[in-house]
Amino acid sequence: MHTPGDDALPVNTGPADTGPLDASAIDSEESRVEVYVTTDTSAAPHKADEARLYVMYDAANPEGNKLYFTEAEWEAFVLGVKDGEFDLDESGNLP
Repeated sequence: MHTPGDDALPVNTGPADTGPLDASAIDSEESRVEVYVTTDTSAAPHKADEARLYVMYDAANPEGNKLYFTEAEWEAFVLGVKDGEFDLDESGNLP
């Protein structure tokens, strides 16, 4: 299993105009998502032809499952976030 190392680049997942995310607003008991970029594709053999992968994982459980995105998939995901595709309603559900 690969964890962030020398080949990992941090990814600022916050909006570009607001600066870095405020980590103090997150309860330390809860899960929190972190992302890094790697050139090591050994943990995602189905994406081995990619030059780099964006790896999303739960920092509260770093040994748990990870999601691997190609650059195109990551760009589409970020655009969906910016477009409100994943925003929750008042009840905490996807509309």
